[in-house]
Amino acid sequence: MEKAIKSLDKKHFSMHCDTQKRLHDMRIDMDDIYYSVEKKLKYHEVLLKNQKWKYSAPRPPYEYWEDEIYEDEADEDDAENFLREIEDVTNQLRNGTSDGFISIGTELPYNEAFLPHWKEFADALEQYQYHPFPEGDNESHLQLRHVGLPVTVINLLSKALESTRFHKFSLGSNNLGQEGINFALDYLKRNLILKQFKLSDNPINNMKDVHRLSQIIRKHPSIEDLSITGYGWQERTINTYQMSKSIMNAGRTKLTTIHLSNNNIRTGGGTFISNFLAKNPILENLHIDDNYLNDDDAKNIANALKHNTKLLCLNINGNDLSSDGWEALSKAVFDKTSLNSAADSNHNCTIDFPKTHPKNTYQEVKSMNGSDSDSDYTFVEDYVRQKKIYNILSARNRSRSNVEHFEDVPFELFPDMVVSIEEYSDYHIEDDTPSQDTDRDVKPLSIVYEICRYWDESLAVFESLSSWL
Repeated sequence: MEKAIKSLDKKHFSMHCDTQKRLHDMRIDMDDIYYSVEKKLKYHEVLLKNQKWKYSAPRPPYEYWEDEIYEDEADEDDAENFLREIEDVTNQLRNGTSDGFISIGTELPYNEAFLPHWKEFADALEQYQYHPFPEGDNESHLQLRHVGLPVTVINLLSKALESTRFHKFSLGSNNLGQEGINFALDYLKRNLILKQFKLSDNPINNMKDVHRLSQIIRKHPSIEDLSITGYGWQERTINTYQMSKSIMNAGRTKLTTIHLSNNNIRTGGGTFISNFLAKNPILENLHIDDNYLNDDDAKNIANALKHNTKLLCLNINGNDLSSDGWEALSKAVFDKTSLNSAADSNHNCTIDFPKTHPKNTYQEVKSMNGSDSDSDYTFVEDYVRQKKIYNILSARNRSRSNVEHFEDVPFELFPDMVVSIEEYSDYHIEDDTPSQDTDRDVKPLSIVYEICRYWDESLAVFESLSSWL
């Protein structure tokens, strides 16, 4: 009787917990519905209010640019175009016609005549917090490119963005001082829906800000894409290798894309980047081009790719790599030494190899991983693997030497070999020296003919392999 009572109590307790959870979920759903309805009402209220609104920022006469500021007629036209652009974007924000991609930019230095227009834009930007998010796969994006942002403008934007959220936020070549870096990091920290954050040609020049950035990334609930790039031509006041280590460590479990291009990164023999990749983090795209990585770094990264199944794209162009470094990377994604080595290569990562190189060695490798122009497959490991096997079979077919290599092939690899011939029947391998003569291509039928012609040798290999299975 006592056991029955205890069992009943547990059942009632479980039912009570389930009920509480359902009520909690209902409250969350109701809160979301209420918030959505409230936001839509506010949005339509703002649109009605803006029907009487007029853009009021004064535009200086054309002579102002000519007499006071610029000597070049093209710059005078650029000033007019910039003010026209900021007015158009402001009108879109006010009228609710923005598609969610808000971009403003000019190559001109800041001028005080721009300030009234920045005020109009900032006021409209603050109202944009009520605008519905773009539907489908579109994501809202605020981009300020090649436009100077002095403290007065930064203060306007900071206030406007206190409650206005975007999915993507990009600042490029804005002459940001410390106030500007603080503004950018504050927005990253405050905006909990932000997925992409870019600082281009806006250098972070002290490790305190690097550590702050890393702490924000580590705690941020949605950030996926981080870009800290540029200014490689200028001497940096921080160790950018330490900066990259801090950022990559912080994003180990959340960043799928990292851009650290053009940052004067020198490893000095350090192996953090390769060790990081070898641990197979969730990172899918790594851009470390235009730095000072060397052949040893490339070889370490190549070894790391043997253990990495997540990285899809590596851009390492523009570093101090010789043919040795590129050869190591090419072997990582396609080792043509044997069918075994080809099968064991990395079949996920596409590396951006140099466009020109002696003997065009790496162009063939470049086309191996990733999307295949001859099929519908993209980053499907089995098909990439079969394509590489076919490449070796077709290359050896020229000298009719395929069969003599079969004794080195594990029995379980033969199905892949056969499938590769069928699957890539339209994929022709050219000679190492590119030629317009398509008759030099190796056709699949030629491989089949070779195996059939030397069938007795092929069969002997199959029999010897199957005898110990």
